[in-house]
Amino acid sequence: MLDTFFLESDPFVFLIVLLPLTLVALALGYGLTIRYGKPQDGHAETAFGLGQRAIFGLIALILAFSFSFAAQRFQARHDLVVNEAEAISTTYLRADFLPAAQRSRFRRSLIAYDKTRLETYADVSNALAEGRATDRGTALQTQLWAIASGAARGDPRNPFYNALTSSMNETIDVSEQQAAALDNHIPSAIIGLVLFSIIAGAALLGVTLGRAKSPDVILAIFFCLLFNATVFTIVDLDHPQGGFIHVDVAPLQATLDEMKP
Repeated sequence: MLDTFFLESDPFVFLIVLLPLTLVALALGYGLTIRYGKPQDGHAETAFGLGQRAIFGLIALILAFSFSFAAQRFQARHDLVVNEAEAISTTYLRADFLPAAQRSRFRRSLIAYDKTRLETYADVSNALAEGRATDRGTALQTQLWAIASGAARGDPRNPFYNALTSSMNETIDVSEQQAAALDNHIPSAIIGLVLFSIIAGAALLGVTLGRAKSPDVILAIFFCLLFNATVFTIVDLDHPQGGFIHVDVAPLQATLDEMKP
């Protein structure tokens, strides 16, 4: 159940759920320390300070690694969009060597295929719509491959037909790689660790303010907002097309605009 929540929830859900939790954890840490805390000597304060810095440093390290991990995955998805657009464009150009009737049919199917790829990206957050777009794309891949491979089998010595089948094969491969990349998310265990770290950090800040008997409301709210924004960004990067940060599909759109039947 937790895996489903971490992997399928909208990034905004994390922000909505986590912000109140961090505020409550901070308030509990402060309230319990004020109520049950006892005065400490200098050595105890020094030890607490060292432990506090170590914990906050570990939290920062966890967030940094998680952010880097999500950013690398996002960049990989973007690179695959560029590769896919280039593969489709190359396939379109190489189709010029087909006989006229086949060329026209091949290019119409390739244009329709590019449109389905754009629809697939647009529907990533809707599993049913994404599945329908993917099925249409798979059917068009079959049509395109049948034309290209048929031409190559009819004239196996023709290097242009071999090149067309090669670029068509690359087009199919890239789409499969992108499908895998879109479904490949940061492991839920890591997301859980990040969430736990943020809540623990908020509680520790509450304890720190309680020991100092200084309820700095502005600092507390700023801490919670900053760390929640970081978690939101990590999750948003890992869920392309789901929040504010989207994989740029402009290369596919530009390729579509340049193609004619």
